[in-house]
Amino acid sequence: MSTQSHSDYCAGQVRTYDYDRYFSAAFAPAETRRGLFALYAFNIEIASARERVSEALLGELRLQWWRDAIGEIYNGSIKQHAVVAELAHAIETFSLPRDTFECMIDGRLFDLEEDAPEDINALDNYITATAGELVCASYRICGIVGQDDQARQQGSIWGGTGLLRALPFHLSQRRVYLPKDLLRKAGTTASVVADSGPRINLSPATAELAGILHARLNDNRKIEKRARPAAAYLALSRNYLRRLQRNGYDVFAQGLEGPRSLRQFGILRSMVSGKI
Repeated sequence: MSTQSHSDYCAGQVRTYDYDRYFSAAFAPAETRRGLFALYAFNIEIASARERVSEALLGELRLQWWRDAIGEIYNGSIKQHAVVAELAHAIETFSLPRDTFECMIDGRLFDLEEDAPEDINALDNYITATAGELVCASYRICGIVGQDDQARQQGSIWGGTGLLRALPFHLSQRRVYLPKDLLRKAGTTASVVADSGPRINLSPATAELAGILHARLNDNRKIEKRARPAAAYLALSRNYLRRLQRNGYDVFAQGLEGPRSLRQFGILRSMVSGKI
């Protein structure tokens, strides 16, 4: 497969499975856009490990394959794989640190566990290691260094919002990502939530998590011009959280996502304003 084919494959994966990031990255210069698509395609590979396997051990093996592939890239060897090849190009072009990818893979091990996070701190560790590190790497691809803490915080907002958005899907698989301490405050447990699905009222727990994320949004609104292709999609978190609030924090309510055209408009507005 040619270099162009590798690049087209990654862009196609991101367009299909991560459209909001795809649309945002489309406004980047060509080489930056290529790097972002490679990073996002890698993220799709490891984020979907749980859904692609029938048992946790197979998921661990899949993540280990990616850990080995990353290690080989830094040792000068590249597997015959479109995403690996493009990621290797991005790592070399933008001097991306190995620790970022190791952290993202480590974070995805939690997806293979059967238990909910113990508390909000455990959830924070997960969303920072996954979505937070992803935004941190995307900032570097856009040529921005020295803003790692802000990037991780902004990424954690998207990660937390994503878990709220995916809560109905996760419950259909009896997976619970809401922290146990928030569930206790709401008078329930993770096992009860897993058994009950949409029949249970999760609004007290989802409202508290949404409040934490909204506060972080207000503290991390500004994004500089170069970072906008890597961060403009984060504005969609605010739109989702507003709709969730209007619907009594019911994650099963209809219309929380909004149509694609409205999401595109939200990204474009963030591109112009430099705010999320």
